[in-house]
Amino acid sequence: MTRTGWLVAAACTAVALVLGFGAGWFAQRASAAPPVPEPSARNPHPDDVEDRPETGFEAVTVGLDETHDFGDGFTIGLDGFERGVEVGGVDPDTGQEGDLPYLSWTVEIANEGSETVRTGLVTRSCSVGDPLRESGSPVLGDSVNPPESLDPGQSGSWDEDCWADEEDTHVQYTVEFHDQDFVPLYPAVTFAGTVG
Repeated sequence: MTRTGWLVAAACTAVALVLGFGAGWFAQRASAAPPVPEPSARNPHPDDVEDRPETGFEAVTVGLDETHDFGDGFTIGLDGFERGVEVGGVDPDTGQEGDLPYLSWTVEIANEGSETVRTGLVTRSCSVGDPLRESGSPVLGDSVNPPESLDPGQSGSWDEDCWADEEDTHVQYTVEFHDQDFVPLYPAVTFAGTVG
């Protein structure tokens, strides 16, 4: 074999070795790559209805002027509906600013039973109008925090409100008591009706 032939043969062998080594190296790297992790389970959010634990509670709807008894002497009712105007108000839900009309009332709870009642965390929502539309709350009351518990014979209350025009006579207010894990302690209660 001539010298040129040897050089060509040596070059071909070198290229084959490099390609073979490279392919083997890449194959080894690919097999050594860490596995792609499976997506982790998402933590449930209190507002994700599908993720809430089953409680066996059925929601209750009563009139605006009715008192609901949860059982064992624990009751809830609404009182003192009034209309007002927040001068220089801002509704963050709609972006509306100016002199904004609202509706306010008091939520009254009582424990006429023999055991302490835990009320825990309270979620509330308000809808107004016909058809109903969800409305935000200006939170203008003097006492806006519900009591966390009621001893036997004790009662408590807090102020509620929501933006509502003068012609918004239909009102729907829902309240639900939860523990620290947002598991409902009692059925959700919706008060629905009309106000002047």
